[in-house]
Amino acid sequence: MNAPTESRPHDPELPYVVCEERGHALFTEAPYRYSNTVELPVSPEQLFAIFDDPDSWSRWATGIGGVEWTSPKPLGTGATRTVTFWGGMKVYEDFFDYAPPHTMAFHFYGTSEAVWVAFGEHYTVEPTPTGCRFTWQVAYEPTGVFGRLHPMLRPIMALNFKTYMWRLKRYCRRRLPQLSAGAPDQP
Repeated sequence: MNAPTESRPHDPELPYVVCEERGHALFTEAPYRYSNTVELPVSPEQLFAIFDDPDSWSRWATGIGGVEWTSPKPLGTGATRTVTFWGGMKVYEDFFDYAPPHTMAFHFYGTSEAVWVAFGEHYTVEPTPTGCRFTWQVAYEPTGVFGRLHPMLRPIMALNFKTYMWRLKRYCRRRLPQLSAGAPDQP
């Protein structure tokens, strides 16, 4: 059982909006669900090295300004992370499934703005002869102004999620020499 939401990491200087934590059920029950798959030229272990690296996200995930793991290493189920988006909104994530290099899943336990009732992502990684196949599921229930506008925004959201996959593939291609050598991330 997770600690009470208010005692988990969050920015005390910003408003705090609690999100519903639905675990794996969110990916079958949420009103909005997206799934994208991409073949990547990196091994599953190399892909998880990218996911674990807080500096990598702002280089390929448009809109993310920063990522901070708020749990000590080694990371695992129950780990928490804070993601800051362009514009300053923060989301607070709890990893309810974390089994590198095969899968990880998280849901928001809170945000700094009322945008989602619930939000989660599930990552599945399978080895292939040339790297790996990454399937990314996103599921959520929007609220507030975003919820009212979402029917019109849904095509834009779908395109945005596909764009993330293209950008991740490009990032993996650029990073492959450093990943293979075990070198730290370079801008």
